Amino acid sequence: MSGIAGVYSFDGRPVGREVDRMVEAMEHRGPDGIQTWCDGSVGLGHCMLETTPEDQYESLPGSDSSGSFFITCDARIDNRSSLIGQLNVEKKDQTVTDSDIILESYKKWGTKCPNKIVGAFAF
Repeated sequence: MSGIAGVYSFDGRPVGREVDRMVEAMEHRGPDGIQTWCDGSVGLGHCMLETTPEDQYESLPGSDSSGSFFITCDARIDNRSSLIGQLNVEKKDQTVTDSDIILESYKKWGTKCPNKIVGAFAF
């Protein structure tokens, strides 16, 4: 299981140092890579442990193509084919990742998207 972290500063202060400390504390969970993303008072961290074939294409934390939605997740989606069809998720020359599916699910169904996803996931 990968390690994921997120932090938000209600007073607007930058959170980069907090995200770095969280990722450092769980770096043993991510032998396949560690990345962070911060934008002012919001930050995400990810310690990657590749457990599915699609994981090799993940780059987390990540965003959708518009740059409006950001995600980090630990996921194994069992109804991938069904969701890819429902969401019209396509990528040229690359496998659709679980985070792609989760982001598109959220954009379509909002907070009800977990009800549509079958598998083990946290995002």
